[in-house]
Amino acid sequence: MTYTKTIFQINKMDCPSEEQLVRMALSDFSGITDISVDFEERQAKVIHQENPDQLLQAIDKLSLESQIISSEIVEGPINSKTNQIVQRFILGQVLIINLSFFVIEELAGYFFHSLGLSADGLDMLADSLVYFMALMAVAQSVSRKKLVSAIAGYLQLVLALIGFGQVIFRVINHQYLPNGIGMMTVAFMALAANIVSLYLISKADQKEVHMKATQIFTSNDILINVGLIVSSFLVSWTKSPIPDLLIGCLIFIFVLKGSLKIIALSK
Repeated sequence: MTYTKTIFQINKMDCPSEEQLVRMALSDFSGITDISVDFEERQAKVIHQENPDQLLQAIDKLSLESQIISSEIVEGPINSKTNQIVQRFILGQVLIINLSFFVIEELAGYFFHSLGLSADGLDMLADSLVYFMALMAVAQSVSRKKLVSAIAGYLQLVLALIGFGQVIFRVINHQYLPNGIGMMTVAFMALAANIVSLYLISKADQKEVHMKATQIFTSNDILINVGLIVSSFLVSWTKSPIPDLLIGCLIFIFVLKGSLKIIALSK
């Protein structure tokens, strides 16, 4: 039996949660036997018996700047059952990491008076929702998957809007100063957690794991953590809450954009 191997260039797929969004966008196609992702090249290789243009249309809903690089006929199906089991196990691990740091950063944001930490905690929750949806996507009907996507997307949207409300409130009532040392400590912990998550996801997708520095530090999640570390240093140096407000606002924008991508999956 013949199958088609299609390689998609997905320029804005730069973190594990966006990979899972791509996988969920393609999960409605029964003719797909394997999906592998290359973060460094920002490409997805799909083995399937579908129309490649229809697959591209599904990915395009995520607004990740996708296009078909190549498409060729290959012989025989790719047995990916073992890989799927490994991926589900790793997704569960990454889900636990993200949920744990959602709690840690929200508590730290409260005690250290940091909007940036609270925003990054919300970003961790947003990633958790994506991983949860990816785990739920297996053996679920199309309508059920779309319902779960809609609920998760709109929940994330509401949380992002609440976050922007917090930014406005703190701009008006700015008589506070975050704890810069506390911010930096938790930000480094979150950075380590995201690097571990990226490593685990890469391990699921590749037989030999070789993560280059460029692959790590071009990930949105990693860039956000680095920005949070820089802002914590600036808070300590300037004795001003403005760097914390700026990074918090930036992270809420990322969360808002992520919610719109999830909502797109439900339509």
